[in-house]
Amino acid sequence: MRAKDGLKQLLWEFAINPDSDPGIKLHVYLSLLEKWNPRVNLTANIAWTALEPLFRESIWAAAKYPASCKRHLDIGSGAGFPALIFRVFNTEMDLEMVESRGKKGAFLETVAWELGFSGTRVHVMRLEDLLTACDSGENTWDCVSWKAVRLASRDLLRLHGHVSENAQFWMFHGREAAVEDFQAFDDKFILNEKQPVPGQNESFLSIYRPRHS
Repeated sequence: MRAKDGLKQLLWEFAINPDSDPGIKLHVYLSLLEKWNPRVNLTANIAWTALEPLFRESIWAAAKYPASCKRHLDIGSGAGFPALIFRVFNTEMDLEMVESRGKKGAFLETVAWELGFSGTRVHVMRLEDLLTACDSGENTWDCVSWKAVRLASRDLLRLHGHVSENAQFWMFHGREAAVEDFQAFDDKFILNEKQPVPGQNESFLSIYRPRHS
């Protein structure tokens, strides 16, 4: 199946009209993935069998996204899943993405430009460097997400000081939590819910909130 046909079918499955604004934006995103992947290696391959789980997971998660979260930080954004899809369905979101690899950062910037995303910024740097820069500012995020990376405990503890009081931490992970030291993480964060990603084995979304002393 061609990827664009597969995406159209997936959108109907989620009751999203492919000709709606989100549907059109997702097709543009798919086209950019297909164009850039041969030279940037955004995903393992661009066959629909490889891309379908990424789109499905992100669209499913976007439907759960709380309207109260206005400022979002996505870590290790890579090819843009799930952050860019969150932004497609949440037009009032201010989105910041952290991606240390320059070529992938350029891809993310291109997608944001092509889709007309205002309030979107790509930080081509390591998370620890962004947090150091933020220490002298007033960056306060309402939601933090990460997928396909394991976060260092020191960075998570620093993030604790840069989020709003009712912030959410969205961890996309496999059988094990996507943090280096789960005990240190568990000491500072409370699990709100953990759900299996539909149609995928050993794939979960866990949503945490920070503990306040």
